[in-house]
Amino acid sequence: MTVATTTACSLQLSSSAVYCGFPPPDYGFAVVPKPRQRLSFKTKDSDVFRCYSRSTDEPKTRLNLLDNASNLLTNFLSGGSLGSMPIAQGAVSDLFRQPLFFSLYDWFLEHGSVYKLAFGPKAFVVVSDPIVARHILRENAFSYDKGVLAEILEPIMGKGLIPADLDTWKKRRRVIAPGFHASYLEAMVKIFSDCSERTIMKFEKLLESEQSLAGDTVQLDLEAEFSSLALDIIGLGVFNYDFGSFTNESPVIKAVYGTLSEAEHRSTFYIPYWKIPLAKWVVPRQRKFQNDLKIINECLDGLIRNAKETRQETDIEQLQQRQYLNLKDASLLRFLVDMRGADVDDSQLRDDLMTMLVAGHETTAAVLTWAVFLLAQVQFFIAFLLQVFVP
Repeated sequence: MTVATTTACSLQLSSSAVYCGFPPPDYGFAVVPKPRQRLSFKTKDSDVFRCYSRSTDEPKTRLNLLDNASNLLTNFLSGGSLGSMPIAQGAVSDLFRQPLFFSLYDWFLEHGSVYKLAFGPKAFVVVSDPIVARHILRENAFSYDKGVLAEILEPIMGKGLIPADLDTWKKRRRVIAPGFHASYLEAMVKIFSDCSERTIMKFEKLLESEQSLAGDTVQLDLEAEFSSLALDIIGLGVFNYDFGSFTNESPVIKAVYGTLSEAEHRSTFYIPYWKIPLAKWVVPRQRKFQNDLKIINECLDGLIRNAKETRQETDIEQLQQRQYLNLKDASLLRFLVDMRGADVDDSQLRDDLMTMLVAGHETTAAVLTWAVFLLAQVQFFIAFLLQVFVP
């Protein structure tokens, strides 16, 4: 299997937490240089804005007998060396004591942009070079399969766009793509704006509350905040359903996070014990996973059923000419249900929507988080934004 990302920093940044302290509105920033992973800006009232990531410089765990045996076994089962490609080996505990991408970034610094990760439960080729990623994902896509990714995601997303085989993917993409037309995207921009304003209001209230207690800084896990923002946007834009995840964590949202946690667990565990008969009823972790899937499926099935009960079958051209800014339901689900000639069973529609819900919010949140982190390091750009947008 090949794991590909576009840049070295995306390996580092895709799962580490970023925290920001927000100063009061009245400020003028003077840049105070800090080390690469931490950046501070002082205000005229001595308040500080900080943006920093967790360090990946922790010492490696010393290998024990079990680690050495695991390294040998994994490397042997995965075919041994791949030409001159560096092989990353270490203690199995390093894979599980922290988010996986922390460790991947450490090995990137040690071995370079392409290396074989050959210890723990599975072997992977880890790619963080954009040219190699293009070779794999664009120029030679049919030379690689989805491997363990499709196997792990199939129980969650069924035949959705990510785990689907090529034939299913082609069919479903042709059906779904027309839904992202100009009028729909215009309506989505309004949803983006409305949800973003809710986010800003939440941050401002947190700061006001802190100031009432004589404080001047609020620490936020931006990846969690952006995940909530992305979930609310997907809920409204795809399902016409407001999760309201900024004010409360609904059972559906908890179930989404639970399924993602189980997917990560399955990708880093030695034995696929979840395939053992009765495991989903006997093992507590698997019982929770099944319950999480049930919660999500019941929600999506209900939304699909409601949409079909009010179906107005129409040609694609007419659907795209609707005044989406004025529609009560401008969701992608409404488009797919109303589209003439796109009769699809509820199961396939559920799989498509599940993919957008589960996979769509996490990637968006990661991009937003690290965009903020990287922008915070461009000092002149931050100063420019403050001059333009801050009263």
